Amino acid sequence: MLHVLIFIFTIHPFYDANFSALPIRSVSVFSNPAGLGLQPGSELLFTYHPDLIMSTITASHLGFGLMGIDSIRNYEIGAGYKLPGALSIGYAYQWGDTSFHVLGLIGRMNKYVSIGYRTTVGKTMHMFGGIALRPHEKYLTLSADLEYEGIDTVFNVYYGAVVQPVSGVKLNFHMAHIDSEAHWNTGLELSFGRIKVAGAYASRDETFSAGIILSSEPYATFLPPRNKFSRLQLKDAYAEMEQRRFLGIPVGTRQGFTKLLSDLQSLITRKDIEVILIEMDTGAPSAAQSEELRSVLTALRDSGKGIVFYAENYHGTIAYELACAADEIIMAPSGSVFIPGLAIRRLYVKGTLAKLGLETDIVHIGKYKSAIETLTRIDMSDTDREQNERILDDIYYPAVENIARARGKTVQEVEELINGAAYFNSDDACSIGLVDTLLYDFELLDYLSDVYGPLEMVDITDGIKHDIIDETWRTEKPKIALVIAEGTMVSGTGEQSLFETRLIGGDTFARVFEKIREDKNIKAVILRIDSGGGDALASEKITRAVQRCSEEKPLIVSMGTSAGSGGYHIACPADKIYANKRTITGSIGVFRINLVTAGLYDKVGITWDHVKKGAHADAFWGLRHMTDDEMDRARREVSWWYDRFVTTVAQSRRMSVTEVDSLGRGRIYSGTRAQEIGLIDETGGFLDALSAAKELAQIDGDVEIVVYPQHVGFSLFGTTSRQSSIAYLMPTVEIQ
Repeated sequence: MLHVLIFIFTIHPFYDANFSALPIRSVSVFSNPAGLGLQPGSELLFTYHPDLIMSTITASHLGFGLMGIDSIRNYEIGAGYKLPGALSIGYAYQWGDTSFHVLGLIGRMNKYVSIGYRTTVGKTMHMFGGIALRPHEKYLTLSADLEYEGIDTVFNVYYGAVVQPVSGVKLNFHMAHIDSEAHWNTGLELSFGRIKVAGAYASRDETFSAGIILSSEPYATFLPPRNKFSRLQLKDAYAEMEQRRFLGIPVGTRQGFTKLLSDLQSLITRKDIEVILIEMDTGAPSAAQSEELRSVLTALRDSGKGIVFYAENYHGTIAYELACAADEIIMAPSGSVFIPGLAIRRLYVKGTLAKLGLETDIVHIGKYKSAIETLTRIDMSDTDREQNERILDDIYYPAVENIARARGKTVQEVEELINGAAYFNSDDACSIGLVDTLLYDFELLDYLSDVYGPLEMVDITDGIKHDIIDETWRTEKPKIALVIAEGTMVSGTGEQSLFETRLIGGDTFARVFEKIREDKNIKAVILRIDSGGGDALASEKITRAVQRCSEEKPLIVSMGTSAGSGGYHIACPADKIYANKRTITGSIGVFRINLVTAGLYDKVGITWDHVKKGAHADAFWGLRHMTDDEMDRARREVSWWYDRFVTTVAQSRRMSVTEVDSLGRGRIYSGTRAQEIGLIDETGGFLDALSAAKELAQIDGDVEIVVYPQHVGFSLFGTTSRQSSIAYLMPTVEIQ
């Protein structure tokens, strides 16, 4: 077997396969299986030499190979795994004329140094170990290996260099000292993107060898980039934190909406992407998310990218306003535009509770704390109507101005369209300038190619995923933690059941911030909030953990669609708070609720009886209303919690308690208004918060985003989540 391995290591046309510290992907098979853990992906490799034929295939971290030399057939199957940090490990099993196990290790110590080691495990010890250096990054690579074979105590030495004058062109030369004889090889590699070809000449037997790699992901190439257009199929809602599920059970987390924003922003520097096509299906995301999307699309447009929107129908004022960020709005010939304005609606269940025999004891502070009105009223109170109208003003009028500016109309003309017909078929929409072109979706590619020249279509996510394979060794990017707090706050861990929505567990998030505080590799923190609050105790616990973390490293808050009441409370200790202009925030207030279920039990014929010691032992069973004394005590308790809330805000925002109280009392605000009164620092989205975090941490260049919480707990019935009777909770504001 020794002569076979020596043969491989001296004639392989792809230079990296000849040294233990260099291989990645398909050239790792029959070389060093640890390379399968570096830049994993799908590839097919084929090499030809008059005396040897080799074929390998990789999929993700796995590899398989077939090699034939003369009448000998050998096979290898292996796997590689990239450990945190510098090291990648690998294992392979070879069989054929003989069989043995192979262990491999590659250490990318930094961008200048890589080390490698490969050894067989079995009766015969056969080892390769070496080092590679890049004194001038990718342009020059120097490498050397020492081979040891145990049976005959053979030592062989290999060394060489590869020069890459331009991307995708590699010239190489290497020497092999085998059995006291010196042999040299020289070769050329060319990358055409997803195809690489190589040829080499070996002095040992004065023969040529050749190889080809077919890859699912492109390598850097010397060819000029082909013009492409990226397509994004827009959803009508995006989660801030996406969950990876197996059989419906959460098994992990990943970045959601903010990843889309980062992916779109990254297209600014992509020279091969000329046009971004946004296809809208059922409507736009929330008003705040649409605002962030509009901002990044405007940046793309300013950078020279073409932005094109397509939908069969544009129904909804926010959806149409988002489409107005485009250079061109295209609609189906049988479609329509519907811009009816904006409205906020609220659900009330007082009558339903009465029919069910359910009643409530509620104590609250603040005439604007309207979350409780869902249970106590049948319509909006005057104070709630007042604050909702102000929020609509802050969203509606800027939307009208954006539409007018984009479509070359006056604000008055746009309002006349909204308050007049509101609905326009395709012919009318085209004639009055609401859309530019009428096409069906299957005509888009031909149309865009006519306007922008021949284009290759790639999906936005595929375009990012299939970016050029990074052959740089180790690049240590500074790490920024992204903590995503989405959903209702509860005490406990916040584990989800099959029947619960997203939860923010006080215990879980407190541990997350403590972990980040102690992690020296995390240079800054972004807390992304989309929550109307919830359990007061959970909010207080998370806020204290956020405060401790902010004392150790820069901490920036980015508010999403909503960050009110408890959601605002946990934002207070941040160094800087960003909110979208359309974020709903504020709601500084507290309430306590006791649901009385005795009437429901009477209706269905259920009775209860009890014995007790202590006047209040049965106070919160829901079998009776609270007594006057208990209500007085509840009012004092709620007042105590409210004072804590107001004090936290006053200390964090450098205001007086009296000033915060005047802004509080449960009142909700748009992000625009919240900045005016000092509850936030700047209006802006996630990308603005990321820039601020990098600035405070004194970071230049790219960063690695580490998402928390990294795991989602699961309980069949959600038994580890608790909700107390005291709530920092904001009403749901549904804008349509």
